[in-house]
Amino acid sequence: MAIPRERGRPPASDARYSVGMKLLPAALLLAASALVSFAVPASRAEEAARAAQDPRLDDLAWMAGHWSAEVDGVRTEEAWLAPGGGLMLGVNRAAAKGRRASFEYLRIEERRDELVYIASPGGKGATDFPLADFGERFVLFENPAHDFPRTLRYELDDQGTLHVRAAGEEGGKERALEWHWTREP
Repeated sequence: MAIPRERGRPPASDARYSVGMKLLPAALLLAASALVSFAVPASRAEEAARAAQDPRLDDLAWMAGHWSAEVDGVRTEEAWLAPGGGLMLGVNRAAAKGRRASFEYLRIEERRDELVYIASPGGKGATDFPLADFGERFVLFENPAHDFPRTLRYELDDQGTLHVRAAGEEGGKERALEWHWTREP
């Protein structure tokens, strides 16, 4: 008596069928591996693009140095140490002739996956300004909850001048201060 078989399917005794069935899992595994290998470079490329967009402290090395300017008899200086140990340390001093200088301790630190600018005017309480934007030679820190300054922007131009702008609200009015410093030798 003949054993009925499914339509379009060769009998199990057909050698071509048994070899094909043995190779099917290997073929499926090979196809899946090929798909994964094509997907991995894409995810690595996406990861590299994201990393390129997320600045590290070393990306701000252009800020390091001693910067100064004198305008209307007031000498302002800001000095930044190069990135190291997850920090950039800075100090700012403004001195008018015959008057006591004002100063501010500054630092930029890496916290988890972000950069934060911390200002301590007169060495007192610290205020955090998380990174808001950056480019090849500019960086913007912002603390929307703070009155003045609310934003701090540093930008190095092609002539080597460091432009700094502190903006925010003071007494219910918008206010901005700007400095244009050159690097001290």
